[in-house]
Amino acid sequence: MDVVLSRLNISLDNVTLSTSTIRQGLIEEYSNNRKVGEPAYHILIVLYSILIIFGATGNSLVVMAVARKPQMRTARNMFIVNLAVSDLLLCLVTMPLTLVEILTKYWPMGRLPFLCKSIGTLQATSIFVSTISITAIALDRYQVIVYPTRDSLQRMGAIVILTGIWIISLVLASPMFITRRLIHYDVNLPSLGIEYISYCIEDWPMARGRVYYSVFTLCVQYLLPILIVSIAYLRIYLKLKHRLVVTTTTVSTNSNSKDSQPVRERERGRRMQRTNYLLISIALIFGISWLPLNLFNLFADLYLSGITQEIMVAYAICHMMGMSSACSNPLLYGWLNDNFRKEFNEILCRK
Repeated sequence: MDVVLSRLNISLDNVTLSTSTIRQGLIEEYSNNRKVGEPAYHILIVLYSILIIFGATGNSLVVMAVARKPQMRTARNMFIVNLAVSDLLLCLVTMPLTLVEILTKYWPMGRLPFLCKSIGTLQATSIFVSTISITAIALDRYQVIVYPTRDSLQRMGAIVILTGIWIISLVLASPMFITRRLIHYDVNLPSLGIEYISYCIEDWPMARGRVYYSVFTLCVQYLLPILIVSIAYLRIYLKLKHRLVVTTTTVSTNSNSKDSQPVRERERGRRMQRTNYLLISIALIFGISWLPLNLFNLFADLYLSGITQEIMVAYAICHMMGMSSACSNPLLYGWLNDNFRKEFNEILCRK
């Protein structure tokens, strides 16, 4: 989770700050409240801005496509909308606030302890919701394709599942609300326009509590979802491959027929192939996007006791890779869906 930044900002166990010590170094260290120098500072701002704009635009289109047409409000599409909403939170809340944490040395949002707690909790919640939603979509597609004779999910059932996703995500993110707190150091340096500096930190009651939570997060937010998604899509792939073999055999048998059945079968086979490629792409993109950030967080909790500009830039790269899923999801679950693409075209081309 990106909330590892609050642990890197300051360590209560290893750093003891007095007002006099802060005063002596403050002019050099804090008159320019930046962790990252040039040109990385402005490059990160540009890259994050691109991710935010593309992600917010794509996910807004997904929400609008379903909101404007009653026939689009199916149980299956509700999962995609839920994913889009969580990704909007990633774009509009998590990314901007994480960028601020990456670039600044100390907490820039005043004496607001609840804001320190709630921001970290919301960041973690949105990541959990996004990941669990992707898993739920995979399981829903698995049931529809592998077991087509079973009763399909109804809207009320989808609402119950989505409510459960948000509740579970809040519970998983609750350690952020419990452990995060705001600390202040009064320095009273009017010449710099600084009366105090603040840090939003994680104060874990256990010595290695942060490490345990990182391992738990790695398992729940990455390893378990990627395992479920991969197995579900593998089963779907095998099922569609079997149908494709049957379709190809049917086309060969009827190749001399004068009716249009072989044409329809070939088109069906091409759709199955496209679906297979899409499923493989979803699993690969999910795995590639989130792996660096999870590994970095675990490494930071185990081995890092301080921060340098190089570490912050490395973290930013890993974080942007994870957040890039908020840009790819509207493409994978929206644009590559014929119904969604039609709605997108109507929205964008409407005069």
